[in-house]
Parts: sequence; structure tokens; C-alpha cells
Amino acid sequence: MLSAVALLLLAAPVCADEAAPGMIDIPGGEYSVGDAYCQDRQGNSDWCADETPHKVKLDAYSIDKYEATNEQYYECAAESKCRPNDLHESRPKDFSYMKQPAVFVRWKDAEDFCRWKGGRLPTEAEWEVAAQADDLGGAHFGLNYNSGSPRFVGSLNPNSRGLHDMLGNVYEWVADWYGPYQTQGVADNPKGPAEGKEKGARGGSWNSARHFIRASDRVSRFPDFSYSDVGFRCARSRP
Repeated sequence: MLSAVALLLLAAPVCADEAAPGMIDIPGGEYSVGDAYCQDRQGNSDWCADETPHKVKLDAYSIDKYEATNEQYYECAAESKCRPNDLHESRPKDFSYMKQPAVFVRWKDAEDFCRWKGGRLPTEAEWEVAAQADDLGGAHFGLNYNSGSPRFVGSLNPNSRGLHDMLGNVYEWVADWYGPYQTQGVADNPKGPAEGKEKGARGGSWNSARHFIRASDRVSRFPDFSYSDVGFRCARSRP
């Protein structure tokens, strides 16, 4: 059963030009992912030693221009295709505005939403390639946990691929189990380990420190947990 906040969000008017935010096409090809930042500037510290630069070959795909919003997620829940997401225990109103990214969404909930939309979660490699850009776009980060929250999606400038909030605002679930990169040769459409304990989450969030606001930074989260700083966006394979 939907919460009162969810029902209020469903009842709110939606502007016609925001109903279908669309996707950005990423061409297939060979790309470089990972970064020498950890070696060059952090002395290969444990927190960033998993970013070994390497090559990947990706098929063409599309990825959502915006992070999935509460408005969209509640529509999926209203159709019984998604489990209603949780609310922040002490500050629900700070995370439940219609145009904020949907958070407190478990990994499977995000996957269910993307399937409902006719897509899927992006692989970690797809996410990183989409985040790479000559202009990385605006980023919302560095706030205190006890007072900060995500901004409305699309509030800041997009990156030069046309994607909003790839860095900051909320971390984004990716499809892969978290694990070491395949760094030998060129990884062909890598999908991560076959199994694991934690899923990848990328991009940094509203409460991240500056050094996490990088396209190559990698973190992991338990898929059965929901978090105030983890949302998602969807991808779709192209013919």
C-alpha cells in the first residue's frame, strides 16, 4: 500500500515536457575506463586501488538522461510493478519531492523499475563511459548527512553527452556485482563477476567528499539494503 507521501506525489500535476525525459545514445566502440588518479595522487590507497585503467569494447546502448524520480517510481509502484520505496525515518519530506531522485530503493527494486520501463540497469562499464565527457556537468555534493539531501533531477548543467547528475546528487546502482576489473586485453561488454555480495554504485552523492566525484570512482553497496544516497537510472541495448 502506498504511503500518504506517495499518493500526494501521484496526484501532483506533471508538465508535459517532463513526462518522458528520454535517453541519450552512446555509440559502440572501444573505450578507456579506470584512472591513474589513485596511483598518481593517492599512493594506491585501498579506497581507490580498484580503478586500474584498461580498455573495454561496448555495443551501442542508450541511457536515461536523468536519474529516475520519485514521480516515476511511484507510478511503477501504483501499477504493482515495483515495491514501494522506504522513507527517511526522521526527515521523509527532504527526500520525497516529486522531482527528486528515487532513493531508499534496493538493487532489485531498481532493476524491476527498469524492466517496467522496457530497459535494464546499465553495466558498470556502460555507466562509466556515459559519465566520461569533456565537460563533466554540474555536481551536487559535500553536504552534511544530518542536513543534506538530493536536489531535483536536472537542476544543474548536463555533461557534454547531455546527461544530468552523473556525478553527485545520488550514487546510482549498476547491474554488476562488485569485483576486480578484467585488465588484460580488451574486455568485451564486461558484466562483472558472476556472483558476489555487493553491487556496484557509481557517481558520488549529495553527501560525498570531493574525491569521490569522479567518473572512475568505484564503490559498492549491499543489494538488499536501501540507502538515502543511492538511486539509479536505466539503460537499454540498441540493435
